[in-house]
Amino acid sequence: MPVLNFGQPDGGVIQTAFITDDIHKSMAQFTRQLNVGPWFLFENFELNDLVYKDRPADFAVSLALANCGHMQFELIQPLDDKPSPYREVFGESGWCFHHHAVAAIDFEQSCAHYAAEGFEQVLTCSVAVGGRAAYFDTRSAVLGMIEVVEMTPAVERLWTDIRHAAVGWDGSEPVRTPG
Repeated sequence: MPVLNFGQPDGGVIQTAFITDDIHKSMAQFTRQLNVGPWFLFENFELNDLVYKDRPADFAVSLALANCGHMQFELIQPLDDKPSPYREVFGESGWCFHHHAVAAIDFEQSCAHYAAEGFEQVLTCSVAVGGRAAYFDTRSAVLGMIEVVEMTPAVERLWTDIRHAAVGWDGSEPVRTPG
């Protein structure tokens, strides 16, 4: 199994993600309680070619990414009340854990694997950094959804940069806005 530059294996868990109604408060709490940081904040994160439950979608989110060791944490704040996988989980459980993300060097093969396992694909999109993502509803199997993240060179570089920022982090600049 190939290991990516940020230390996690292809097909392995690369992130745990949580939904929140206050991303700034949640970043501060995760830093204070779990030593996660520094955070890379993407306000009004650009989602392209967005499809939710087989229909075009246009919901908006802010998200923040940070590491503690090799594990990356993601915080997601919905910015509207439009249907989304975040609003769906919030309606059932409130602000809480949402998904595990797995790396996919071969995006199509990884998505086919989860579909063959019988899991419903609930979301697909592309992102500005140059990769794709898909969510599968695996809540009955692993207590959360699984997000397949296409590990393009640009995405791997971003994940690596976030991981390296956490190594030996001294607590300065706890929230960073990528340019």
